[in-house]
Amino acid sequence: MMKRFDGQIALVTGGASGIGESTARMLINEGASVVIADLNDSLGEVLAAEIGAEYVHLDVSNSAQWTTVAASHPFTIGVLNAGVGARFEDLRTVQDDVFERVMAVNVGGVFYGTRELFRTMAGRGGAISVTASIAGIAAHTQSPIYGASKAAVVGWIRAIAPSLAAEGVTINAVCPGLVDTPILGPGGADMMRGMGMKMLDPSEVAEAHAISLLHAETGTIFTSQAGVDVGIHVFPPIVGYQG
Repeated sequence: MMKRFDGQIALVTGGASGIGESTARMLINEGASVVIADLNDSLGEVLAAEIGAEYVHLDVSNSAQWTTVAASHPFTIGVLNAGVGARFEDLRTVQDDVFERVMAVNVGGVFYGTRELFRTMAGRGGAISVTASIAGIAAHTQSPIYGASKAAVVGWIRAIAPSLAAEGVTINAVCPGLVDTPILGPGGADMMRGMGMKMLDPSEVAEAHAISLLHAETGTIFTSQAGVDVGIHVFPPIVGYQG
């Protein structure tokens, strides 16, 4: 029986745990060959051996490393998932390196990943799906730096999509709500549940990535929230906009 990603060669960043791990498992189960990229070599190597994937070390904020990884295989799928969070109580206490790290990983990693995968996919086709966040399309007052980085990712995808499409490459985003992953910190998911918040399982976000990768259109922003079907976020038109 045909599987959804038979014959595809996929790269999943941040693939050693959380959403990335679930997405790597989904892609393997659906017939793809998968390369897991992460900073956590021990977790990544164990997972790759378990599911029959390949592992590669990648700091997504490093342009040179991206160039090497993207050129290592004829990738037809890219899931740009690696990300970091940042919370603070008082803006006046936030150090520069906190802001710079979040932007380097969450925004720089998506820019470099898009650019380097596009270099290899252009003309032969491919699909890129990016893990953004509900925080990128709604005010996320608990983590403004993280929200700003994800808003930048959403803006990037919507703006770059047409030029990639001209070379046969689609790029879409998945914006999850709260997900039970390590990015919430130790005990974070349990704390959220204790506050009455609903949590997504990472496998639900992986399925949203499958929908995103198979979507015929490009520049689409998908939402994934607990207890709600995967949806498409529609941005209202701006009166007088001439872009």
